[in-house]
Amino acid sequence: MPSRDEQIILEELNQFPEQILSRERSQAILKGVREKGGRLQKVNKRRMYYGWMAKGLITCGLLLGFFWMKPFSTPAESTSSAALTPEEQKYFAAAQQAITTASGIEKNFSFAEIEKNEESFVVLTKDEETWVYFKPYTTEVIAVKATFAIHELTEPYQTYVETAREAYRVTKQPANFEAAEFYKRKDLTLLSFELEKDQDVSVDLSTNKILDYTLNYDPKDVDQKSLDIAQKALRHFSNKNDLSFTLATISSDEKEDKWTFRNEHERYSVEIGAQTGQVYDVKYVTEHIIIKSIDEAIPVTKPLIQDIFGIDTTGYKAYGGRDWGGYILRSDSPGKPRLSIKLSDRDVGTIYGIGIERD
Repeated sequence: MPSRDEQIILEELNQFPEQILSRERSQAILKGVREKGGRLQKVNKRRMYYGWMAKGLITCGLLLGFFWMKPFSTPAESTSSAALTPEEQKYFAAAQQAITTASGIEKNFSFAEIEKNEESFVVLTKDEETWVYFKPYTTEVIAVKATFAIHELTEPYQTYVETAREAYRVTKQPANFEAAEFYKRKDLTLLSFELEKDQDVSVDLSTNKILDYTLNYDPKDVDQKSLDIAQKALRHFSNKNDLSFTLATISSDEKEDKWTFRNEHERYSVEIGAQTGQVYDVKYVTEHIIIKSIDEAIPVTKPLIQDIFGIDTTGYKAYGGRDWGGYILRSDSPGKPRLSIKLSDRDVGTIYGIGIERD
């Protein structure tokens, strides 16, 4: 059975798309890790957004309840029929009351099913846009999420709508909201608004402040220092001086907010820290950087990583291969960041992306 560190390496490698790894190759990777020895630094500190993400915040919001917990739980039972059972009547009524009590807004929702597992009972509408999360076998409410049309929001909510509109105005975009998503759990109440191109803003109702967001800007409206850092990283990676960005997106993040500069037509991008200017990720389909084998993963990328990230990969070890679709570079030394190298053509060994992750 692989150790915890071996499992972490495999998990990181499994993030590469379209792997063609055989079972034999997988076992060989594990054997190689064991033979190299050394206790790798504990990683896998995943960003934990408990219960309030929806396409950025709310839709993914049942981290410990519905969407996240289902794969790790016993198979969920699903209940849906034209004639309601006594249990459906009980939970549908409880869900309706829970939303009305939490939001203070009178609106009838057509609940369609109950998802049940040992961690939760979740009552949902057919489109899954509205749900209530109960402790199992009770009507004790853990969290609610409901979608309201903008005109359905009562007067107390208008101040939060204006806060969200102001956030969008900074990007020089019209804030024409059509709907809002209300979310509440014990320690958090949010109102989330979405616009086109995967933009969203969530307002904390206890403070009337923006809690989380993803906003698009014209690159010319972004501070020049951030734009210069992104362009420099792209030049190092692409070996070209005539590339430009058509869109800049800033997103809130647990560690630091991040800018992603991209060209929507040519499909290349650079992600940097909004506060630190740290380059986190660069994507561009290259032809001049070729890794023919795992033995070349570190020497071929060493100068590039030094130029883009300012990191010396001396002493690093490479894991993965062309069958995985890329490589993970790791150091046994505490505090050293990990790097991922993604291949664009596995037959040739050309790369299209390099990213960094720090604990």
